[in-house]
Amino acid sequence: MSIYKDNMQNSSSLLNKINNLSLENSTKVSKKKQNKDNIKNSKFFQDSQSNGNIFQSFIPYNNYQNILPSETKLLPKNNTSEYSTLSTSHKTHTNTSNSKLNNIISNTIGLVNLGNTCYMNTCLQNLIHSKEFIYRLLAKKNLIDDEKTPISKEFYNLCEEIATTKKRAISPDDFKYIIGRGHPQLRGTGQFDTQEFCRILLEDINRELNEVEFMSEYKELSTTNKTKIECDKDFDNLFRSRENSIIVDSFYGQIINIFTCKCKFESYSFQKILDFPLLLPSKKDYANIKDLIADYFDEEEVKFSKKCENCKSKTVHKKIVRMSQPPNILILSLQRINERTKKKNNCEIEFSEELNLKKYIDEDCGHKSEYKYYLYGIGHHSGTINFGHYYANIKIDDKIWYEFNDSKVKEIGDKIDTKSNSVYVLFYKKRI
Repeated sequence: MSIYKDNMQNSSSLLNKINNLSLENSTKVSKKKQNKDNIKNSKFFQDSQSNGNIFQSFIPYNNYQNILPSETKLLPKNNTSEYSTLSTSHKTHTNTSNSKLNNIISNTIGLVNLGNTCYMNTCLQNLIHSKEFIYRLLAKKNLIDDEKTPISKEFYNLCEEIATTKKRAISPDDFKYIIGRGHPQLRGTGQFDTQEFCRILLEDINRELNEVEFMSEYKELSTTNKTKIECDKDFDNLFRSRENSIIVDSFYGQIINIFTCKCKFESYSFQKILDFPLLLPSKKDYANIKDLIADYFDEEEVKFSKKCENCKSKTVHKKIVRMSQPPNILILSLQRINERTKKKNNCEIEFSEELNLKKYIDEDCGHKSEYKYYLYGIGHHSGTINFGHYYANIKIDDKIWYEFNDSKVKEIGDKIDTKSNSVYVLFYKKRI
């Protein structure tokens, strides 16, 4: 088998190629099939499911021998010892002023609505108050340039203005103009989805601040006698040999799809993921965020059109998803909008200010911590698809919640209502 790559500019096309690789013409036979199909068939879900992933790998694994069989995958043509150090080379080294960082993430400055830009303001407020991301952004100031990194530059300027302004609200008009130059759909005053905007912005910054100057050519590398953790690291190294930025460090997680044949033969695919799309129940008025997360990682059955590597038969495989490398900032995107039906799911979601995702971590890949996540940012969407409004809730200094509603900012208190039919996207930070 091989690791497959593609251009991240066409995420929907990439998703189809990946599906053709591992689950070509597959048939879902899960008990949640009907609800999943209703949403997965929509263009919106396909785009969100790919999340800017560059490529996946699909690696057969022999459960009996506990070693990888003799297979090949694609790696850059560079020195193996140098390549093996890529996973640690991305660590941030900085003398960033704590005062500037605190002034950015602690200030409660509103953003002027430029005409249906509440979707943009909601995303920006959550990102501006993402401490680890801003810390890394300030540390990489030397990479930011007006000509080569225009979007990153305007986002950086916006952060600096928030750190120094005496105004209650500032206008993000320069930022909107710059990002609109590269994305015609963001020009003017049309409505847009805050989840999709967030992906666009983070992928743009990732592209601009990518520290890989020359992408290596590929060569085949044997995976004989390699363990799962070694394959996991190889995939991460390969990814970072092409995409290595503060966005990858801050937001990207790595997941492993584990497929088990009836003959007990296991196959794996690894995938980088920017945010986790959570499906909502189609016929219920209430859902708990922990149940939605459990559904995402739940076991389901898939039927391969290709033969099993071991028993050579076309058979139903059990599939489970686990995180092999949890993200530092966890973004949960609630899939309320169905583009196919043009309807919004308004069911009430009960969410938690603290999540422990330990049971969804693949410990075979070396992660044995609790992996607790703490909520610090929320994006809301009230109303309908055509007549709706976005706003944000942000927890400042881990103490007080505020509502950021375009230019208006107000204090909520040290507690927030954790039941809502408008919650749309959740931002959690990791504490180990």
